[in-house]
Amino acid sequence: MNYIQDILNEYTGMRDNGAESKAALQALRVHIEKLNKSQREELAALIRNWENQNAAEKTRSRPHSVIKPIIGKQAATSSAEPPAPPVPPAPPASQPENAITWVACPNCGKANQRHEVFCYACGHLLDTTRGEQNTKHFADASDLMDAGYFGADSVLALRARGSTEVYEVRPQKSDHEIIVGRSSSGSAIAPDVDLKDRQAADLGVSRMHLALRYDPDQKAILVSDLGSANGTYINGQRVLPKEVRALHHGDELRLGRLMLIVSFRHPGEQI
Repeated sequence: MNYIQDILNEYTGMRDNGAESKAALQALRVHIEKLNKSQREELAALIRNWENQNAAEKTRSRPHSVIKPIIGKQAATSSAEPPAPPVPPAPPASQPENAITWVACPNCGKANQRHEVFCYACGHLLDTTRGEQNTKHFADASDLMDAGYFGADSVLALRARGSTEVYEVRPQKSDHEIIVGRSSSGSAIAPDVDLKDRQAADLGVSRMHLALRYDPDQKAILVSDLGSANGTYINGQRVLPKEVRALHHGDELRLGRLMLIVSFRHPGEQI
């Protein structure tokens, strides 16, 4: 139960700070996958209950609109004039491109929207890992000159300013988003890149601060903030909630007040 509660605490913390439900679940995916079926069902029920309570609180806090009665000349006119003929319904149009598509959960059979990551009923993983068998394209010289280029064999290095310690990751080889943040003694949840030893707590780094993922089509590393308390900045510009930004070689990535220097290393390069 403690592990489930830790996941729930991280989820609600990200949601309270503005992260979308899907982004929060995706960030916690690697931890949710460790749960068995009954534990996932329990977690899904807790999340559903929290979301319902949160929605109810927001509804109660909204001001109620007042419907004004029709009085005077307008009322008399409306009663005297015959009602306008009903407008015939428009002919059925073809299904719009952005129409909601529903898929059945392979575990419990409940309907979920295609973009969802986990089944809302039982917590089963719905999405599939992107294919590992896609044809690899070799980079040409113009690609390597682009500071944003990140190939299939490149390495992402993050170095805290004032330190020689380097955190090396390869998001393109991971089946989940790379989470950057800090671990804490009171939680069993730890990020992939743990900045705890860099005085992260004092510098305002959240436990689940940001997510890194690889885009094979753009050959780029994408970063998104996970509703952190003190924000994520790239070269001094804040990454807004729900915004996805591309990292470049040489960028300064700031989490709260902790600065990380970004560098890309490619095969064949001399260090």
